[in-house]
Amino acid sequence: MIVVDIRNLLSQRNIEIFDISDSHVYYAEEKHNGNGQDSLYLLEYDRTSRRERLVSNYAFQDPTFIQHLFSLKKSILLILENGENSLWLIEIDKQSGMELNRRKIVCTGSFYECKPLDDEHLIIYMASSEQSTDIFHKYKQATGCERLCYIYNLKTNKKYFVKSVMLAKLTCDDIKIIKSNGQDKLILLDPFADEEVKEHYYREKRWISADIRDNIWLCDLDSVMREIEHGSDDIEVKSIASADIKGLVRYCGMNDKDIYLKAKQFKTGMEKICAYSKDTGELTEAVTLDPPENPRDFYKIEEQSGKIHLVCPVGNGKTHIKGILNSEINTDFDNSLGKFVTCIEDRFVIICKNANVPDSLPVYSIYDTKTNMFESYDCRCEIHDQSLILY
Repeated sequence: MIVVDIRNLLSQRNIEIFDISDSHVYYAEEKHNGNGQDSLYLLEYDRTSRRERLVSNYAFQDPTFIQHLFSLKKSILLILENGENSLWLIEIDKQSGMELNRRKIVCTGSFYECKPLDDEHLIIYMASSEQSTDIFHKYKQATGCERLCYIYNLKTNKKYFVKSVMLAKLTCDDIKIIKSNGQDKLILLDPFADEEVKEHYYREKRWISADIRDNIWLCDLDSVMREIEHGSDDIEVKSIASADIKGLVRYCGMNDKDIYLKAKQFKTGMEKICAYSKDTGELTEAVTLDPPENPRDFYKIEEQSGKIHLVCPVGNGKTHIKGILNSEINTDFDNSLGKFVTCIEDRFVIICKNANVPDSLPVYSIYDTKTNMFESYDCRCEIHDQSLILY
C-alpha cells in the first residue's frame, strides 16, 4: 500500500480531488475572498517529487455558478452552470495551463448533470424548467423520458440532440466507460426499478406476466457517437445480462479484467455474483452470496475494485471482516476505530469514524493485520487502487 499524505500542503483549505493516477493527483481549491468574488485554483501534485504545482486559476463574480471538474488525458474540463438552460465549458491544458476551448452551450430546459464519455464527447442531461414545461410534458408522453439528452463534441464544438430513448432515460451514474480489447465501450445500466420495488411486483402475482425486466447493455462508443451525430433514432447495443420479473440483475463494480453483476432469484432468495470478462465477453459465476447467519451481518460490495467483504459484528467490541471476492482477508478490528471502509493488499484494513459528523473532520485509521498496529489521521481520504490519499 502507498500512502500519499498531502495534508501539510492542504491544511485549512477547501479542496476537491477530481483525478488520481499513479503519477499525479489533480484537485481544485476554492477560496472565498469576502468581497463577492470567489477564486478557483486548479492544482497538480506530483507523486514522485512530492511537489504541488498551480495549473490555472479563475475568479468568479457570480457566486450562483457551480463548477464540475473532470480529468481528460491531457486536459482538465471545467463546467460552470447555475441550473439554467446554459453552461460554460472550459478546457485547460494540464501541462501549460492554457485554455484550449471556451464555449457557452445552450440547451432546452435546466441543467441536470453531465459527464465526459472520452476526450472528445460530453453527455449532457437537461431537466424541465418553467419555460420548457410543455415541451418536456409532450416529450415524456412520446418517450417516457424525464430528461432531454445532448452530446457535445469538444473537437468540432457541435451539439447533438440524442434521439435514442435508450440513452435519454438514463443518468450519468447509469453509464460506465470501459476498455475492451483496446476499444472504448459503454456499459448502460437499465434496471426496471429499485430492488425492493421489483421484488414487490413479483410478490404481487397480478404482475407476473408483465414485461418487467432489468437489462445491462454493452455498446461501442465510437459507433454510438456516429449514430447520434447522424441523427439516428436508436443505437446498436448488445445485452450482456437480463432478468425478468422473477429476479433481478444489478451492476456491482469492476476491476481491470471483469465487470461484476449481482443476480438474485426471488423464489429461492439465492444471490450470485457473476463476472463479465471485458476481453472475452464471457459471463461466468464468480461466487454465491449465502444469506448471513446474523441479521446484523452484511456484504459490502466495492464498485471501484469489485471486492466483496462480509462484515460481521462479533461482540466484545469487535467487527470481523472476511474476504468473499477479490480479497482473502480474515480478521477482526476494534469498533472504537469506527466503521469498515476497505482492505488493501489483504493486509491493511481502512476504518473511518465520524464520517457524517457536521463541522468535523473524519478520523481514518489504517490497521496493519500483520503487526497488529494502527495509525489514525484526522483528515479526509480518497482510495485509488493500492493508494491511500490523505488530505
